[in-house]
Amino acid sequence: MECRKCNALIPQGEEREHNKEILCEDCYIDVLSPAAFCDPWATYNAESFNKRNPETAFTDSQLKILNTLKESGGLDPDGLADRLTDHMSRQDGERECAALHRMGKISIESRNGSVFICVKH
Repeated sequence: MECRKCNALIPQGEEREHNKEILCEDCYIDVLSPAAFCDPWATYNAESFNKRNPETAFTDSQLKILNTLKESGGLDPDGLADRLTDHMSRQDGERECAALHRMGKISIESRNGSVFICVKH
């Protein structure tokens, strides 16, 4: 069987159904758990945690995102995804960016009418 979203082959018995589409486990998780940048409760909890634990350890993926944004001075979402393609999927990058945004480490800005992701100073 083949995933309708990514076309990966799905071993028998491991397929998932969502909205009458057959998906692999990874695509199923992505559909059920999209990155959410606007979550006030998650933002409050992340900021509160950072105040109590300023030396928070970041994941390797989060460090890669932060370093890429620092080196570039900010990127649009497609540019960031292109630079991270060897390290993580676009969906994983979106989730990590959402977490970093909640922690107050990155910001989303408008530059010349386009969206840019930047390290927060």
